[in-house]
This record gives sequence, structure tokens and C-alpha cells, in this order.
Amino acid sequence: MPESTSRIETTHIDEVGRTATSSLQWLLENRNLKGKASHPITHNNKLTLFICGQEGFADIAAEIARAKNSIDLCCWGFDPGMELVRGNSATWPRGDTFGDLLIWYDRLGSPMVHNMPGHSHGTSPWKTGGQRADDISARASLAMLQEAVRKKLVLSSAFRGDIVRPEDIPMLAREEYCHSWYAAAFHGLLEGLEIRLRHGDSAAISKSIATEINQPRGLTMGEIEKPGMQYLGTHHQKPVLIDFSHEMGSKAVGYVMGLNSVTDYWDTTAHLLDDTRREQGGVNERRECLQGMAADGGFATLKPYQDYACRIDGGKALIALYNNFVKAWDRAIDDRTHQAAGECVSWYSSCKNPPAQLLREAGPDDSTVQIVLTQPEEQDKTIKETYFRAVTQASLAAGYLYVENQYFQYEEWARHLLAERKKVVAAWKAGSLKAGKTMRDMPVMHVFIVIPVPERAQMVPRTHDTLAALGQHAGMTGQNTMIDDYNKQPKTRPVRGGFGITNEVEVKLPDVVRHSNGINKPGVMTLESEFGLKVSVAMLNVSAFDNDRWRYREIYIHSKLMLVDDVFMTLGSANLNQRSMAVDSEINIATIDRRVAHDLRKRVWRMHSGGLVDGGGGTKAEIVSAFGKWVELMGANRKKKFNKSGNSDLKKMTGFLLPLEDTRSSTIRLG
Repeated sequence: MPESTSRIETTHIDEVGRTATSSLQWLLENRNLKGKASHPITHNNKLTLFICGQEGFADIAAEIARAKNSIDLCCWGFDPGMELVRGNSATWPRGDTFGDLLIWYDRLGSPMVHNMPGHSHGTSPWKTGGQRADDISARASLAMLQEAVRKKLVLSSAFRGDIVRPEDIPMLAREEYCHSWYAAAFHGLLEGLEIRLRHGDSAAISKSIATEINQPRGLTMGEIEKPGMQYLGTHHQKPVLIDFSHEMGSKAVGYVMGLNSVTDYWDTTAHLLDDTRREQGGVNERRECLQGMAADGGFATLKPYQDYACRIDGGKALIALYNNFVKAWDRAIDDRTHQAAGECVSWYSSCKNPPAQLLREAGPDDSTVQIVLTQPEEQDKTIKETYFRAVTQASLAAGYLYVENQYFQYEEWARHLLAERKKVVAAWKAGSLKAGKTMRDMPVMHVFIVIPVPERAQMVPRTHDTLAALGQHAGMTGQNTMIDDYNKQPKTRPVRGGFGITNEVEVKLPDVVRHSNGINKPGVMTLESEFGLKVSVAMLNVSAFDNDRWRYREIYIHSKLMLVDDVFMTLGSANLNQRSMAVDSEINIATIDRRVAHDLRKRVWRMHSGGLVDGGGGTKAEIVSAFGKWVELMGANRKKKFNKSGNSDLKKMTGFLLPLEDTRSSTIRLG
């Protein structure tokens, strides 16, 4: 990455004490130039962090209920039948649905992906016409289907002429509700609500990809990665902004998060094995196979989900959220004109007259914030700049780097981490002798990585290679075995030519194998001696006694979180892969508020470790201790998972941490 994100600063020295105070530049300072800031750094924001959907969606639901003027959403997907706050009932609806909460409100933006129940799929439920506007509500759909079943009406051919069983009523009513809601919304029958669908710009995406060091693979040898990025770019943002301009912004609140507005993403921090408050499971849950191992017999509900949301109250960062929404809204308009609401207008301009209350002076409890983006249409890659800048500064601080991400597939970022640490080690070696220090005194940087098993087998190669660059690929046993098998094969093969002559022809290895062979995979000793690094890679499982046996289930990590040394945090919609850094539209929040980062680190580490590890005050000694306990707990939990004893003490895991393990392999990349 170019060093365009830093600036030269003058530090004043106290003449009496002969001391000066300076700070590392964690945020993108050159995006904040006076008079022409493209990504302003703002200081008057109040932040609240939520872990998982139960916390985040409950807060959003409360703010929607209080809203007076506007609700602006950019969504990757939208599920009208999703209950944001859920009671203990096992059947739908367990509370007010998203669709009912929004029934009179302002704007909604969403891409055309298979994540809009009732519009992108589930469009032929049972015969209702799908355009009820007089009484569209979850309760009405449920009552209508219950009445049809009571009268023993035969449903459409979609159900093979069967009478609906009572236990199927809630889910069928949900499907009907979503279909009717979308049909009414797109026909303009829901007052005050408008939907616009967004599509990726392939030309802009191609231009953005062209600046990447590692190019996605094309159609050669069956590769599908490049066309999948170029022509299937999505708008992956999920910010929510409520009452931006109402009462001069005094009630304005916004959210930047990884949580999608789809029912799959609702879960609690307890991550129960099978929680009736999560949605009823489909075929994938009934036949679920964990980490490529023997099938467990399935579960009744969708799997546990881990994710985050950040609430922003009444600060200048909300202006950046609004500008982002207006740009997306204008780009999605059918006639391509540039209309916008209020006094903040169009994609080529920023907010000219922001609500006065958002311009208040920063208080002692406020947070410094920068909103960063991936937006191919604007060639904006400030999320990538933020991730690379954070690694550069983290390498100097040499405390801890915590990454929790759905897709750990960006080899360029891993290589950047090693390159920056190598500079630090070289500088230490050069100056340690004069300072009377040795390599044993050099501060070690502890890297905690928490990721899920790759979602698809085709995502294994990119995950494997990113981990391999850090010497952490041992858990990718399937890919390792496949690569070893290819490398053991003869390097040539005989081919019979003319006149009975046999020639030896070189056997060309798959590109995935050749690329892996070219990665310098540092061992544990090399990592520490040459890079001053210790790295741990974990996945999350929940364990519980169920159906007369101990069962273990993946907690799917949808998170996009990075914490550094309790002084920097970024979270949002961006995954650590090339798609999020260059292809899809994304939005993240970055802050240098120590209290926010410190408190979140302690909460998250306690949750994952069952209360055993939180890193205390974050001192170097405490981080060293936390890393050791973290790794020890991962190993202990793995032993418990595979212990054949029925003894609860030998089977129940403490917390959720396990070493990453995946037995699958692929020669096709999907980044």
C-alpha cells in the first residue's frame, strides 16, 4: 500500500521538562485534509458496541419504534418476516417483524441477491394473490392460514395437494407474509416506504481489481474466481440511519455492523446448541456435517451466529453515514437522475447543510471515528488502507492483534504483516547491542485469529494460502494432503509420439498447488526469531448434552472485527478477502477510543474462553499470559470433543475455542 495514509506532524517539546507527547497515526490522516476531507475524522461521537443479533437488533427495534421522520437502510438482504426481538415461543412470529416495524417508514435499499424472502425466492406460497395491502402483518398472515387449515382447504400444487399440518402453519404463514409484503411494497401500496435494488458495476469493479497485487484467477483450468468477482459484485453494506435531520439531528442515531437484516443472523451470546428462538432449520441443518467429519444427525434450528454492531449517537460520523446512503440511493434510481432528500444532495457532493446538533463540540466521553469504505464506483478502497495502516502501526506497538473474520482469505494482508514485522526486528537487531539488549528482550507481537471453517470447499485454497503465509496452515489437513499428493507424483509422464518414439513430458501441477509451493511457510521458531510473532488460529464450537449424548456444533463466525493493543478498533461489513477490499461495496467504522477497544476485547475474550481469559488491563505481561492460556484452552477443548468417554467432565468444553480444522480440499478458487 502507498504511504498516502500518513502525514508529517510537528511535535512540540516542553522546554522545562524536555519531554514531548506523540501518538501513532492509526486513522487515515490524509483523507482528513482541511477543506477537502473525503473521509473526515470526527471526534464528537458516542459509541455503543453490541455482540450478536439479540443485542444489536433489540436496540435497532427500539430506535425504529421511537423514530419520527426517517429510517434509511442499505442492506445486503432484507427479510420482512424477521423478528428483531424474540420471545420464548418456538414458532413464528415470536415478536414484531421487521416488515411490520417499517410499514410506514421512509427508505430501504437492498441488492438483488437470494436473500429477500418473498421476492428473490418463496414467491409462490399459497393462493393469496400476494398483494394484500389492507392488513399486511405477521398476525394477519398467521390468522389467514389458520382459518384456511380449519376449513380443511386444499392448498396449491406447491404442496402436492396436501392439507397443511398444524406444525407447518407458522413457517407457511411466514412465507405468505414475506411474499405479500414485497408485492405490496414494490407496487407502492405501503405508504411512505420505497425500495430500490442495487447492482454491481462490472466496469468499476474491473478497474478496482486491476490495482490489486494478486489478481483473481480467470477461466483457465476451471477457475471461476475472476468472473465471479467482476460480474457478481454485490452491495454488502448494512448501515442503518434513523431520524438524521429530525429536530436538527438531536435524535439521530446510526449503526455500522456486520449483521444482515435476515433471520439467519439472529443469535444470543450464549450460542446455544439448538435455540428455538433461532429460525427453524432447513435441509442443511438436518444433514449438517461439521468440519467434514461424520454427520451428527442434524438440528432443529439454524446454526449459532457470531457478529457485531456499533451504534453511533449524535456525532459528525452520522453525516458520513448519510452521505453514503444518499450516494447509494442515487446510483440505484432507475432514470439515473440525482435526486436526494433534504439539503444533503447527490453523489457528486457532500452534505451542504448538516443538522446543527451533529456539529456540537466533542465531550470527554466521546469517540474519535472515521467511516471508511470499499466503493468500486468511486475507486474508494479506504477499508483496505485502514487494515494495512493498522498492521503497520500494530507492528511497531508489538502488543496484540485480534482478528475475528468470516473470510480470512487475503494473502496480501498476511504478507504485509510479515514485511512490517521484519522491519521492526531488523531495527531491533541493529540497535539492541548499543542498548545492552538481546533478541530475548524484543517485544513479541501476539496475533489471535478466530475464523470459521470456510463456507465452501472452493474457499479452502485462499484460506489455506493466507494461513500458510503465516505458517498456520496445519489445520487445513485436506488441502495439505492434496498438495502433498500432487507433489509426490512423477514430474514427467511418457507420451508416445511418431515412429514409436516415447517422449517425457512435464506434468503441469494445478495452479493452486504451484502457488502454495511458492509460499514461504515459516515455522514457529522462524516466526518468533525473524518476525517477532506468535500466532494462534481458532474456530468456535458450542458443546451440550442433547438427545442422550454430547454434541458439538459450529458457531458460524460472520464477524468483521479487528482490535489492536486496546487503542484501535474497526468493525463493519468488510471481510478480510479481496472481494471486500476491492469488489463489493462495504462500510466500516474505525475508532481510536481506548475505552471502546479495551471493553470489547475483554467481553469477547471472556465469551470465547468461558470466562478463563480476558487479558486484564492489556499490559504486555497480561497479553503474554492470555495468549498462553488461550492456546492451552484450544488444545484442552479439542481433547474433550474427541474424548470417547461419556463423562461430562471429560466431554464438556470450556467456552467455544478449538483449533481450526478442515479436511476438505479444492483445486478451484473462490475468493
